Amino acid sequence: MKTNINFNTYKLILFLGLFCILPNAAISQVIFKAEAPNMVSEGELFNFTLTANTSGAISPPAFAPNFKEIATSKGTITNIVNAKVEQSFMFHFTLQALKEGKFAIGEAILTDEEGKTYKSNPVTIEVIKGQPPQPNQQTPQTSSPAATNNSADVFMRFIPSRTSLYRGDNLTLTLKLYYSPQSGFANGIDLQLPKFDGFWANDITPNQTVKWTRENVDGRIYLSGILKIWELNPQKSGAIRINPASLTAIIQQRIRRNIFFDDYNNTEKSIRTSAVTINVKDLPSGAPASFTGAVGNYTMTAKVSKNKMTANDAVSMNVKISGTGNFSLIGTPAIKFPLDFDTYDSKKTISSNSVTFEYPLVPRAAGTFTIEPVVFTYFNPSEEKYVTLTSNPMIIEIEKDLNSPQQSISFINSPNQRDVQILASDIRFIKNKAETWRTKGSRFLGMKSFYLPYIIIVLSFTLTYLWLYKHNKNRQNIILMRNRKAKKIARKRLNVAAKSMKLNNTSDFYDELLKAIWGYISDKFLLPVAELSRNSVSELLTAKNVKQEYIDRLIQIVDECEFAQYAPGARSSQMNLLYNDAIEIMSKLEQKTK
Repeated sequence: MKTNINFNTYKLILFLGLFCILPNAAISQVIFKAEAPNMVSEGELFNFTLTANTSGAISPPAFAPNFKEIATSKGTITNIVNAKVEQSFMFHFTLQALKEGKFAIGEAILTDEEGKTYKSNPVTIEVIKGQPPQPNQQTPQTSSPAATNNSADVFMRFIPSRTSLYRGDNLTLTLKLYYSPQSGFANGIDLQLPKFDGFWANDITPNQTVKWTRENVDGRIYLSGILKIWELNPQKSGAIRINPASLTAIIQQRIRRNIFFDDYNNTEKSIRTSAVTINVKDLPSGAPASFTGAVGNYTMTAKVSKNKMTANDAVSMNVKISGTGNFSLIGTPAIKFPLDFDTYDSKKTISSNSVTFEYPLVPRAAGTFTIEPVVFTYFNPSEEKYVTLTSNPMIIEIEKDLNSPQQSISFINSPNQRDVQILASDIRFIKNKAETWRTKGSRFLGMKSFYLPYIIIVLSFTLTYLWLYKHNKNRQNIILMRNRKAKKIARKRLNVAAKSMKLNNTSDFYDELLKAIWGYISDKFLLPVAELSRNSVSELLTAKNVKQEYIDRLIQIVDECEFAQYAPGARSSQMNLLYNDAIEIMSKLEQKTK
């Protein structure tokens, strides 16, 4: 009998098969690796270890003539993980370094019970000149504790990536701890760090435990570990001193040796780094006008999100600057947009190796428009010169918005503003036969009703002309227009926040409330949003003779909004109270700063 199996049944069978096979395949993966110290001294004994997760016969690599095999041993480690028994098979070789140099130990071969062979990784070991005997844990009881330490057994060091750079460039500063294997170092406490006066400092230390590696310092082997890493950017020129860091080291010393256990004594030793001086040079003169402070080595791309669209639709232009340098100090590139485009505050996004500026745009008229090339200048410290990058011009085709009103008046906030334009005005009726004053009779000329309309027309024309002249002049004054529109734009954002509050959308409510506050201050006092902070706003309002209680309440509202964005479960009453407080404070500021 023929059986029909549909496609879904095949997929189910395949899924069950993979579900059963993949775990076994993962378990059957053989791991075979070799481990050894990266550095030893001449004549020192050390361990070379081979580890595998399957049993088998081992063919060790050739150790001679650079190393002498002293002893061998093997063992098995059993672990239970998630109710599964896992075994590791270990093979230890005790070796002795015979001479100076850097030597490679080749691959070992593992042959399992099925006859399959696996190779380990090769390792490279550096052998340095033999060191004089150092005090160690096996010192006789009669020796004093101080005798088991010398001053170089434990120390710290600042390691800057460079000590000379230009202002605006950055460097990496690493704090490392060193101790000799014979020092008895057990732990470090009370790490005191400098304040980095004169630098903008960013802690970039990896979030992990300290990894210790062997390192050759002046012909002696130390175990070294990275405690901290900073990215530093100098804020002034000249010689800037980085003060020392300090640490209390816990030294463990054996004071008595017994058959069953040993007695130890812990002592504290204060260690500190040397001070570091960084020489910061001023940038050379003659910087182009497009230079905004970027120092490093960069590339730039500029593009719009779409090249064809309808009037009144939103479009964004992105400028991406990539390379190496301090991206946080790169200023927003100045771009000249067409007069018929409404522009808004740009958004700056920083990643590990680039910074992106997004410019939201809304074209208001149909036609073909060209966005002029973006110009970006930076200082290249390696070439010691200013470099200017220029993008290609961008052409955008805008189609007419059929849903827009047939007649509109457009005022453009630009120093190069065109005259007020009346678009798509109504067609005026054309009369077939013109009337003259003679048809009305000569006596009409002496009537007041004849002159009154002309007087009204002339007066209306004069007033309209004066109003348009003043309005047009104010439109050209971007600073004045932003100041006057501050209250209007803030009111719109507050209305959006109120709608979000009614819908109990806490995230949008606090976001719009913050935009209303920061946007109002930015427009009112003509400050870029990127330069606004609690300190700058407080200083600005203080200079405007605003009462301190109003300033404190404004900062408190900002703090509460930022906190509430990440605090779930905000109540409507809380949002309503904060909303009313924001309106009251903004009204007070409007009155005090007219």
